[in-house]
Amino acid sequence: MKNYFIISDIHGQYKAFEKLLKYWNQKDSLVLLGDLIDRGPQSFEVVQKVMDLKKQYGEQVIFCKGNHEAMLLDFLENPGQKYAFYYKYGGRETMASFLKYLPAEVSELEPIEQAKVVKEEFAEELDFLNNGKLYEIAGNLLLTHAGFDSTFATVDETQDENFIWIRQHYKNENKTPYINVFGHTPLQHIHDCNDIWISKDQKYIGIDGGCYFTGQLNGIVLSEEGQIIHMYAVTSDKTEHYNN
Repeated sequence: MKNYFIISDIHGQYKAFEKLLKYWNQKDSLVLLGDLIDRGPQSFEVVQKVMDLKKQYGEQVIFCKGNHEAMLLDFLENPGQKYAFYYKYGGRETMASFLKYLPAEVSELEPIEQAKVVKEEFAEELDFLNNGKLYEIAGNLLLTHAGFDSTFATVDETQDENFIWIRQHYKNENKTPYINVFGHTPLQHIHDCNDIWISKDQKYIGIDGGCYFTGQLNGIVLSEEGQIIHMYAVTSDKTEHYNN
């Protein structure tokens, strides 16, 4: 039987990600449900780490794209139009983390000019983010960043953007045969705490601990049949900073 260690919404919290990875048994598949970037201080380092793990472990590492990856890619395609929106929702920190690895003079440029340089210099990283999966079906599990259109009984009828953007899908009955594991919606909004949430019928599992706003980073190990093997939580970098 195969197990999956699932993490979501790291949001540039590299130290928390490293702490959580210590619990990963390399016999299990590692699944990252998007939003590696934005808001936190080390988005570039998180992306690099995931790419390194993918190179090392191949198909054993699964990366699904989140809405923040989509926002970065949209911004870099059309920085003039998307600049205000992207920077409002955490893009400023991501750009700063990428710019650290470029000559100092790039930091002096206007954001739109910086976007052109980042797009050119980090083509490999951006290609990796762009090629993230919209969802993964693993045994009885449907692994998504945001969720799926739960008004339908099959996953096929969900429009692509809903896999990365949908909200409150978990309020409807999950009529698919799968258990949907998702991030995107901070757990505070689902059940007023940062701990992993499991619906009464056990067909939905929410894991976004809201680490970017002084919450925690969660990890869950599930068998492909949907049995919970372990649940982990580490303090976000931000909370640790406030506590010291």
